[in-house]
Amino acid sequence: MRLSDVLALSLRQLRERRLRSVLTVLAIAVGVTSIIALSAQVEGIKESITQSLQVLGPDTVMVMSGFGAGQRSFTDADVVRVGSLDGVARVTPTKNMRATVVGTEDSVSVVGISSLDLASLLGGVNLLEGSLYRDVAAPQALLGYDIAVDESGQLTFRVGQPILFQAGQRSITMTVVGILDTYGSSAIVQPDDSVYISREYMRLLEGGGGYSSLLVKARSAEEVDRVTELIGYVFGGNAVVMSVKQITAIVVSITSQVNLLLLAIAGTSFIAAGLGTFNIMMISVLERVREIGILKALGMKDKGVLTLYMTQGLLLGLFGSLAGLGLGAVTAYALPIILSGAFSMGGEGGTPSGMPTGQTGGMGAMGGMGIMSSYTPIIGSTYLGISVGVSLVVALLSSIYPAWKASQMSPVDALRYE
Repeated sequence: MRLSDVLALSLRQLRERRLRSVLTVLAIAVGVTSIIALSAQVEGIKESITQSLQVLGPDTVMVMSGFGAGQRSFTDADVVRVGSLDGVARVTPTKNMRATVVGTEDSVSVVGISSLDLASLLGGVNLLEGSLYRDVAAPQALLGYDIAVDESGQLTFRVGQPILFQAGQRSITMTVVGILDTYGSSAIVQPDDSVYISREYMRLLEGGGGYSSLLVKARSAEEVDRVTELIGYVFGGNAVVMSVKQITAIVVSITSQVNLLLLAIAGTSFIAAGLGTFNIMMISVLERVREIGILKALGMKDKGVLTLYMTQGLLLGLFGSLAGLGLGAVTAYALPIILSGAFSMGGEGGTPSGMPTGQTGGMGAMGGMGIMSSYTPIIGSTYLGISVGVSLVVALLSSIYPAWKASQMSPVDALRYE
């Protein structure tokens, strides 16, 4: 029998039981959709994190004070010590606290940093309007985009206007001197949800005190590992010292493991798809016993019958794959919207539940959960191939026994079948 005849006969038999065929196709599509949608989220988050790390540069080392009772504030003496280490080109200390914008009730991170060091932290200073603050103990504030601009795109605050913050029991009034353009949230900094002020004014607000983190620039990327090791010796176990290269490697490793776990979980849906395919193929064989008998009586070989029903299983897998590709792409891009809404309901300002309100983690304005609302899913060709390949293999494996059963039927017995 020609291949075109086999395909035509297979399609005809599938169309005769359309609802059953559609349900089996959807069962296969669920597995494909799960793999594509979940892997796209992990790949998108990994890409967003690594890109935000590259903004700081491969020559950057981050020294963070950590959380809880063992938290250590860095002093000016620490800054001098780190700056004197061999291979260190520059040290940028920062201090931050959490505050609420009175009137909007938005929780923001207030970061004390020299205006000269902002470019190193943000990867460049992009102003929407206004200018940078002066490095003096004056109540001047540089607002992130999401603080100054509402959802409709209108400015809530303008340059020259006062802005009132509530930090604990204190009310703090500052003058807006500038507004940053949109940066987008990342794993390291959240410029859009942060307020930047001078270190001198932060010290005045905090009554002195030290710094919560240090951003260290090595003289070259080749010296980063040695600088990281030296800083570790300086602080012992009292601070977290990590280079951008180390964090990137950790992110890649973790996301790869998470991806494998999610793929394994998503892959279990193929068990249901396989059972569904097996079921429909067995029913198809039982419903067509006499038809199989007629085909064999007319001269069709066992191999032809086997090919016919294996082709039916392959077509179910192919149609399920195509449906899954479309559904997977739609789901992949819909999930960030759903996750964004879920996390925005979970807490204010992207601060994870249970995190101290005075700290957002080391680098001035650590991203918290902001990454969940800012990444773009990436549908990789590798996972497309895996999902399609697995669906076809599952469909074929589920069709082997029913096809073999059909091919072994005796024409005489099949024609007598009622």
